[in-house]
Amino acid sequence: MASQHALGALGWSALQRDAEEEARAVAIANDLERTFADMPMVAPRKPQIFRILEEFGNANPDIGYTQGMNYVAATLVLKFHPREDTARKKFNEVLLQFNGFWSDDFPLLKVGIWLYQRLAERHLPNLYNHFERCGVEAMSFLPNGWLSLFGKWLPLPAVIEAMDLFIEFGLRGVLAVTLALFHMQQRRFMACRAMEHVLELINQDMRSAPIDGELLVKSARLWLPSVNRAVAESYGISEVDDVDLA
Repeated sequence: MASQHALGALGWSALQRDAEEEARAVAIANDLERTFADMPMVAPRKPQIFRILEEFGNANPDIGYTQGMNYVAATLVLKFHPREDTARKKFNEVLLQFNGFWSDDFPLLKVGIWLYQRLAERHLPNLYNHFERCGVEAMSFLPNGWLSLFGKWLPLPAVIEAMDLFIEFGLRGVLAVTLALFHMQQRRFMACRAMEHVLELINQDMRSAPIDGELLVKSARLWLPSVNRAVAESYGISEVDDVDLA
């Protein structure tokens, strides 16, 4: 009798796993329809992107699949084409490095928003105060850009350029690119007079803007010392490599 119960439990567990995997596959397929939909080069690569996302989700059910990962996978497939194995390896590395963006309670996202606010208030005070006057809170725009590693904010070529910075510096790279991007777009932001206009610019219009990815990365590297100092001050350390931001 006990063995029958055990077999029944195993069968139910297998059915549950199969149902979760099927639901995950449907979610991935639906999201891929909207992933860089304006970029013709992405469409032929969707089978590879799908495989990488599905395999990762099935192998890591505790993380699974979350919106935003589709943009990361697409960027890496395009960046390393035709080496799908390299794209898969880099995707796994990025997901491990930025796990706190997607895991329960979003710990890395919360740390990042806290650091961004400190940095923006200190180094982009006019823009920071303008966002405050417009009622724009960091939580209303940073998750959209960061959980897609800028796939929802930037043209695809610029995201491909910036990906090396994210891989090399993790959250510090994300902060540096954010500050560089907002500094480059500051004049446009300052012309916005209401919250909805600011959010429309961040979440929709920037992706269609002619943003030079190489220039953005160069600018972001210039921002890295300021980011490193903010991290060191916040954690009371002398070397930023001594702290685990996740």
